[in-house]
Amino acid sequence: MATRQPPAIDPDNVPEILCDGMFNVSVLGTLATLTFTHVRPDAEAILQRGTMDMRSVVRARIVITLKNLVALRDLLNKVIQTPDVPAPPAGGASKH
Repeated sequence: MATRQPPAIDPDNVPEILCDGMFNVSVLGTLATLTFTHVRPDAEAILQRGTMDMRSVVRARIVITLKNLVALRDLLNKVIQTPDVPAPPAGGASKH
């Protein structure tokens, strides 16, 4: 029997963050941490020296279960193979 997921809500209107740099996945036990970066100029270098020293700045870290990491992989594979088809929700909450 499939577990019914609660409805998705966004009461805090969480903003989208551009992460167009390197990313990484690290696994510890049953959790995976996704770390995303974005390349941008170092503020101190611009303001104090007038130079454009580029840095990969960590913009987001998301911790998910390994089960949801696998669901994310499967969802990404579907989206990449058929980019014109809207992606269905995937993964779900763990029972504690």
